[in-house]
Amino acid sequence: MDKSSPSPLQQLQQDFAKALHYQPSPASSQINDGHFPAEQLIQIYRNNFIMSLSEVLEATYPCTLAVVGEECFAQLARQHVLSVPLTEGDVSHYGEGFAASIEGQPELCQAVPYLADLARLEWCVDRVSHQAAVAPQFPLEKLALVTEDNLPTLHLTVAAPTRCFDSAYPVASIWQMITRDAVEEIDLSQPESAIIQHHPEQVVVLNTSHDATALVRLCQNQQTLADATPEMLALLGELIQQHAFADICGLPEGE
Repeated sequence: MDKSSPSPLQQLQQDFAKALHYQPSPASSQINDGHFPAEQLIQIYRNNFIMSLSEVLEATYPCTLAVVGEECFAQLARQHVLSVPLTEGDVSHYGEGFAASIEGQPELCQAVPYLADLARLEWCVDRVSHQAAVAPQFPLEKLALVTEDNLPTLHLTVAAPTRCFDSAYPVASIWQMITRDAVEEIDLSQPESAIIQHHPEQVVVLNTSHDATALVRLCQNQQTLADATPEMLALLGELIQQHAFADICGLPEGE
């Protein structure tokens, strides 16, 4: 058998997956008609399949659901499930690209322009939540060893489960408002960035500025503070207090 060709079982699985996504497939011809016709059986399974993955999307994007409501979200979820096939058995990793499915609905984006970015932020939150939590333990005593001369040579480490996100909309504030169920006035024209980390008690979303996320990314790339702009360095103390960093490295021997 040609190793590049799928086995009969793999071919059947591929045909069935196509049928679930309304793509041309011979799958129905391989199902014996019983009490229900083959096409009806596939439709029953298709409905269950779409419902199951829609529930996964609801769990991953609760804030997006809260903004648009159940009916609109169900339509978005169905469109995404049919357009973006499940590629592995573990559904906990399903949902990437949901923001693109939202952007495929221009009328919705016009009505709620921040929605796609809110979904992107929620995907970052979901990805971080699947990584091991890290307790913030920055060695504050090392700050006493930092001088104006050695500052440019230093670099800070960032805990592994950390993501940064920049948006033209205040999506971090919107996420916090919905998550905390605390309505507040938000200026939707205000750009905002976010730092997402998994602490032992919860996933933390810090609403911050682009300079702050730029500094975190610089440190994630293992660059020294010599590469940071004055605007980035001005936020260093605040970010240390917010537990954005895990350690400070590069202090000269003996200091």
